[in-house]
Amino acid sequence: MARIDWAVLCDSAFLDRQERLCLIGIIRSLSVPSVPLSVHQAVLVAHLTDIEIVDEIAVSVGMVSATGRHAAWSGTDTVRIDMAGEYVLATLRSIQLLEEGPHRFQIRLRGQPVVSVEIPVVSVGRTECAGLH
Repeated sequence: MARIDWAVLCDSAFLDRQERLCLIGIIRSLSVPSVPLSVHQAVLVAHLTDIEIVDEIAVSVGMVSATGRHAAWSGTDTVRIDMAGEYVLATLRSIQLLEEGPHRFQIRLRGQPVVSVEIPVVSVGRTECAGLH
């Protein structure tokens, strides 16, 4: 039975002409000017292992905010899920970040445990220029 070996969140991901996975802009934290904020796009990539020809792969994707608020995206316009070899590429659009703190981007195969990528969201704010005296 297929299972998820690892997952990562990045700006973009694709397979090149030689069928190699290319990850661009791996996201380890999100420093935003302020919250609430909508992130235009990110890609949640999962590597599958133990895949068998008879496996029917059903993927669900979501996010849990710092305060425990759940956002399930599977089956909505917010997520597009593509299978690329042994990888699942879940393109997430219009990600609503409503608060600071650790957010868990989650992916799960039917019948398997959830795999989470924890991304801290930090509001850096805008500092005002100090006046000259």
